[in-house]
Amino acid sequence: MHIKLQNRYLVPLIPFLQGMKLKGEKSRARSKFLMLATEAYTSLHESELELVKEYAVLDEGGNPTVKEDGSFTLKSSVVAGEYLSEREKLFSETAEIEGGTYTAHLETMRQILDDYDEELDGETAQLYDALFDAFEEAAPDGK
Repeated sequence: MHIKLQNRYLVPLIPFLQGMKLKGEKSRARSKFLMLATEAYTSLHESELELVKEYAVLDEGGNPTVKEDGSFTLKSSVVAGEYLSEREKLFSETAEIEGGTYTAHLETMRQILDDYDEELDGETAQLYDALFDAFEEAAPDGK
């Protein structure tokens, strides 16, 4: 299986998939895809941390100094725009979620999305649309 999805969707993807109420074959397919998506998310997280290290004030260990609210301080206000631009580039890049799964996995995941009947709004609706498109594009017949 080979799915392409923008990095920006990897963050909300995991809780979205975990929140689905599925049984049997569909649950297994979701779990296998979730495992692959988690690998892609981990890679994104590592890339984002490296980017932050380039622009943030670092502690003695070379890690960003984190405030109580979870944010970090940039080296200067001058680099803020550059950091935000580079972060946007990173989140606009396409992640490739791929790995070996069982033969019907791709079709099962497409069916899960097709059958999904919960209300969606905002970021979740955008995620669903992007995910559905990614599975359609990955299908051998394009359907």
